[in-house]
Parts: sequence; structure tokens; C-alpha cells
Amino acid sequence: MQNEEFLKNQDELFKTFLENTNDLIFILQIDDDVKFIYTNDAAKNRLGYSLDEMNEIGIEGIRKPIDETNHFFKHIDKLKNNGYGIDNAYIRCKDGSEFPVEVNAKLVKHDNTTYNIAIARDITDRLNYNKKLEDEIEEKTKELNENIQKLKSYKEAVDINSIVTISDIQGKIKYANDKFYEICGYKKDEVIGRNHNIVRHPDEPREVFADMWNTILDKKIWRGKLKNLTKDGDTYIVQAVIVPVLDNNGDILEFIATRYEITDIVKKQEEIEKLLKTDALTNLYNRFYLNENLNSASDTASVALIDINSFHEINDFYGDQVGDMVIVKLSNILNKRLGHNYLLFHLSGDEFIVFNNDIPRDIFIDEMIETNNFLNTKTLIINEKTFYLNTTIALSFESKENLMSSVHLAKTYAKQNGLNFNIYNAQNPLEKEYKSNLTWAYRIKEAIQDNRITVFFQPIVEAKTKKILKYESLVRMISKDGEVISPYFFLDKAKKSNQYVKITKIVIDKTFEAILKYNIKSSINITIEDIQNTDTKEYIYEKLEDFDKSENITFELVESEGIENFDEVDEFIKTIKSYGCKLAIDDFGTGYSNFEYLLKLNADFIKIDGSLIKEIDKNQDYYDIVKTIVSFAKIKDLKVVAEFVSSKEIYEKILELEIDRAQGYLFCEPKPME
Repeated sequence: MQNEEFLKNQDELFKTFLENTNDLIFILQIDDDVKFIYTNDAAKNRLGYSLDEMNEIGIEGIRKPIDETNHFFKHIDKLKNNGYGIDNAYIRCKDGSEFPVEVNAKLVKHDNTTYNIAIARDITDRLNYNKKLEDEIEEKTKELNENIQKLKSYKEAVDINSIVTISDIQGKIKYANDKFYEICGYKKDEVIGRNHNIVRHPDEPREVFADMWNTILDKKIWRGKLKNLTKDGDTYIVQAVIVPVLDNNGDILEFIATRYEITDIVKKQEEIEKLLKTDALTNLYNRFYLNENLNSASDTASVALIDINSFHEINDFYGDQVGDMVIVKLSNILNKRLGHNYLLFHLSGDEFIVFNNDIPRDIFIDEMIETNNFLNTKTLIINEKTFYLNTTIALSFESKENLMSSVHLAKTYAKQNGLNFNIYNAQNPLEKEYKSNLTWAYRIKEAIQDNRITVFFQPIVEAKTKKILKYESLVRMISKDGEVISPYFFLDKAKKSNQYVKITKIVIDKTFEAILKYNIKSSINITIEDIQNTDTKEYIYEKLEDFDKSENITFELVESEGIENFDEVDEFIKTIKSYGCKLAIDDFGTGYSNFEYLLKLNADFIKIDGSLIKEIDKNQDYYDIVKTIVSFAKIKDLKVVAEFVSSKEIYEKILELEIDRAQGYLFCEPKPME
């Protein structure tokens, strides 16, 4: 539980680490004792331990020091002083085997708790390589002391591919071979007598050089990878070995440093890694990397497939080049909108995948619905031509083995049935199609008869204190087996089967009952369609006539349909206010919302659209929009509610903007009032 909570609150911190599944990632809580709170799949698979087993064994049972001075807590003390460090040790596996690792570690403070974030890399091959090289150099050093003539042949052999320098005990260069001058660009008179920091790269941590000097002054061989700088300011990378040369008394005479340039190797490796996982056209991840993520996905992973409708017509009419430009522009839009929370992939043609590993199902569905609505109002200007985006989004929450096949089935079904949004249902395969509107109508009718149409309540809190001020009632349908069904699945079906008004009345009844029973304040969502429906409107008036807690009710006006007959809406608002009710404008900041419209409606509250709030900590434009809305609201003495507050970072921005009230999963998800 602690692990999940930590990840939830620190999503951005771990995103980079989790993308590199080859390294072993550990997060330890450093208090009075040491506790593992997270390891990635690579670490669990390599060591063979579960997280609980690691904590039972303890850090000293898993980490084996390379020598008696390399104890874990000495390493922690260094980290406390420096904040960051590199540790070399051995890791013991559950099967009794062990392997050497190089650990990049950093201490992080969060909520008065210290965490050690460690990324371990198996360096067996490197040690074997360096050991072999070390043995060779030590052998040559002995031969050098025995016979100076052998130095010449050794030098000639090494000089072919190696950068060689000899420095005195103070580190000043006495000799450098031609390879050194060739690579670094300096002349001999610029180097001899100077310290090696002439080629030091400013990005190389000082701790590396401190460790190097401590090692060689202790008459030991130092080895490591170094980033250097040429005279012209270009970067090159070397694998270095520095050997102290001793006299017959065992005192240090000088140091011989041998380096192998590996810049091209490193760049090639980076290029290969990028090519392996990146789509060349969009720079999003590709199918190969998607398969890697699917293999290591959690059991709750889900995907959304975004498809451009009639994309082939763009290619056929305007050519592939324009089609590619449409794909690139769409990928940029998706990356800006979703790249913070999800992994994005371009498969081929006009298909994109949004990979979700840990965002809750309801939030993922809501965000994909909002994304689809956003995309279908978006226009692209390419070569002075206007293109109107028309997309279909399909979702799947099946097992990771079936995610891709099922989401494609969901997309195909959507295309065949004229839908622009669809969620795969394993009980209703494509060949049999989903249940008809008649089936849904029957399910809704049964739910109404069995009292399985209910309301959940989500708190609206005072932003500064998090004290609950009121609630929002949200309709839900409960299936016969107890599953909670989102209104996304049944409200439209209810409208088509003339059962929507019945559901609206049930929501009103149950919200009024909860207000009386629990002595709470609550808001009820109402649409323009509800106001225009005489039956619904008169029912609301009748309920208010006999209700003595009308001042505890706020009607939230959902503005998705817009307002065509303002006089009818104005009459309704005046009537409910005459009973003491209040009015809130929902989703303000997008769609039809504007300040003139707000003033006409004589609202008491405005609820800022969730699509703005969700990105307020990442998108400066959204932040500025919200700031403008809040400033206007304060001038007009309107209370402001921020919806979709789902993280600490968003909450901090809410406080910074002095928003009055907040609502979202950070405080509580919608639940039955019981």
C-alpha cells in the first residue's frame, strides 16, 4: 500500500526510471532503519526476491560490500553529505549467486522522509574487461621496471589505438602520445607540465576525480569512464585505466593513464536504442517498444487506440507527404495533451496507441472521452489548406496478452457502427455485436424497477483546509451482480428509450433524501434539456415547494448543449433561487462558456473545466486562463470550484491561485453516502 501511494504521488519522478527496464531500480526509505519500498520488474526478476522478501532479508543481506570499508551506511553517510554518489558492490540473488553492480544513488527528501533512489547496473562484463586490461598493464609495468627497452615495444603497441599519458605524482603531464594530441587538439607545448584538468569536462562530477585520486594514491589501479573536452569544446568519451608506477621501495614514481575512446560506440548505442524504440516519422515510441511495455505491464494496464477516420482519402487526394504532415501534427497534439501521464506510440498509418499502466479506469475513460471531443473540434492548416480532424478512439481493459487484439476489435466495431468512441467488452465480441439499444433499454428499465439507479457523492472541500463544504451527486447504475456502471454507458440509451426523465427524477429524489438524512449540502447536475422538459422542470418545482432545506441545494448547469432560448433558462434560474437554491456553472472555461454568459445566468459558483485543472501544473497557458477566470470571479464575488484535482502538484497550484474550493480524487472519489 505504501509503495502504491508513493508511486501515485511521485508519478513524474519515476517515469524516466521505469522506461529503462534493463537497469535495476530500487527505492529505499532511510529512517531509523532501511526499508525497500519499491523495486522494478527487472530487479525482482534478476534477484528472484519479492519486495517483502527483500525487507525480510535486509539491505546487508542483499548488498555485499566490495571490501570491509564499503559498508552500506558509510555509503549513506556520503550521500547525506553530497546528495548523490556512485557505489560499487555485489548483489546477492535468491538462488545464492551474486554479481557486481555500479549503483548511481541519490537521496531525496519528501514529506520529512528520506529516500534513497538507486539505479544499479550489472558491470560483470565491464569488470572482466577491465580486469583483463589491468592485468595486462600490471604485467607491462613489471616488465618496464625490469627492462626499460620493453617500454618502447609496449608503447608502440598501445599507441596505435590508445590515448596514453604519463604524469608525475602531482598529476602534471610529463608525456602524452600522438593519439592524445590528435583527439584533444592541443599542441605539445600546451600540454606538458599542465594538469589533466585541461581536458576535464565540466559535466563530470568532482566526486569521480576525488575517488580516482584516492585510489591511485593508495597505489591501486583506477578504472572508469570519463567525459572529456577537446580544445575546440567538443565532447569525447573514454574508458580509462590509471596505473601507479612504483619504484623498488614501493613508492609511487608516476602514473600511466591509458584511455580508449568510446565516443562512437556510445553514440551508436544511443542511436540504436532510439531506432529500436522510436518511430522515425513522429518521434513517438514504436510498435517494438510497445511490445516491450506490454510484456512488463501491470495487471491493470489498459490501452486506447486513436484512429483518424477516412485518412486514406487524405493520402489519395493530397498525397502521402501531406498525409505524413497530418500524422506529425496529430502526434504533436497528442504528446502535448497526454505525454505527461501516458506513453504514446505510433504504430503505422493513422493509428496511435495511448498506453496506461497505472491511471484508474474511470479517469482514463474520462480523459480519452475529453481527448476525442477535443480532437474532433481541431483543425489543421497544412500547405494553406484546412483539414478537420475526425477521430475514433477505442479502449480495452483486457489482460495484457489480449490488449492489442481486443482494442482493434473495439475500433472495428466502432467504425462499422458509426461510433467515434468505444470500449471493448469481452462478453460481447464483434461478430455478435454489442447488445442492442433494446437490450440496454430493458436493463435500464429493470434497474429502475429494482431500485438500482443510485447516486454517488463526491466531496467539494474548502481548498485551504480541505474541510468538506458540500457534495456533488453523481448518477450510477448498479448491475445485478453489483458492478457500478458509469453514466457514460447508459444515459444516452436512456434518452433513446424515453427513460431519461425517470432517471433524472430518481437522482433528484435520492439527493433530496440524502440532504435530509445526513444534513449535508449537495449539488445536482442539470442540463439545458432538463430545463426545457416541462415534466422535469415541474417536478423540480414541486419537490422544492415541499422541501425545507432548499438552501442546501445547488443546481450545476451542464452547458454541453448550449443555450438557444435564454428566456426559458432565466425563468428557471429565478424560480429555483426564489426557493433559496444556488446555481453553479459547470465546466467553465471551455465550450460555450464566456464571461457575458456567466453574468446573464446570475450564477453563485463557477466550476472550472477539468481539462484546464488537470494540466494546470504543466501548462502555463492553462494556468493563465484559470488565473483570469479566478480574478474575474473575485471581482464579481463568485465562488470558484476547481474540479479534477488529482495530485499534490495540482493542489499546490490551486492554493497559489487562491481558488476557494476543490474537488477530485486527491480528496475522495465518488462514493455512496452510506
